[in-house]
Amino acid sequence: MASFSHSPLMIDTKATQIRQRLARAIIDGELLPDDRLVLDELAREMGVSKIPIREALSSLEGAGLVVTSAHSGPRVAPLPFHEIRGIYLLREQVESLAMRLAIEHVDEQMIDELREINGAMRRGLASPDVVELSDLNTKFHLTIARTSSFETIVESVGDLLTKVRRYRAVVNGMAANWPRAVEEHDGIIQALVDTLAGAGPDAAVESIRNHVHTQGMLEALEATERADA
Repeated sequence: MASFSHSPLMIDTKATQIRQRLARAIIDGELLPDDRLVLDELAREMGVSKIPIREALSSLEGAGLVVTSAHSGPRVAPLPFHEIRGIYLLREQVESLAMRLAIEHVDEQMIDELREINGAMRRGLASPDVVELSDLNTKFHLTIARTSSFETIVESVGDLLTKVRRYRAVVNGMAANWPRAVEEHDGIIQALVDTLAGAGPDAAVESIRNHVHTQGMLEALEATERADA
């Protein structure tokens, strides 16, 4: 089990901090699907009582990251590999809609922000850190979603990206897709530049749809191979 004893917790936000630590550990693969979450062990490692641990686990259960049974107690939610394709099919629809709505509000500042994020991703390819690349990738896609001005869309994109990160953390080979993702991000940025110069929205919408579709096909294949192994 991942260690959580490296830093103290502030008293007034214990449950929130515990939730954040556990969520990060689950999303980034430190805690694996079906790992048991033993209250006594977590309380001892974090130096708190079991009350904020229970609160945090209850919140994580609501977020779909933890499941609880009467017999075995709380554990990390399972990760059915066949679901990755469905997640990407939904991402195609949601992120295409986000792009179409975002185009109405695109400006040079937003494009510069995307360039900066993708530039950091490109530099990160020299010594890949999957967690750092995932953080930057999430930031790239959420920047577009936020430009849509609809918080529900932002939340939907964020939730789907969180699910994808869990698969990437478990299926190590998915890290090999990062160079292609960076290249496709360049295409998305160029399509937005063209839109700002007067082109219609269709090319930009298609660029993100194709990007999500391609990544989904690659990662679904790797997840299937992992499930069959």
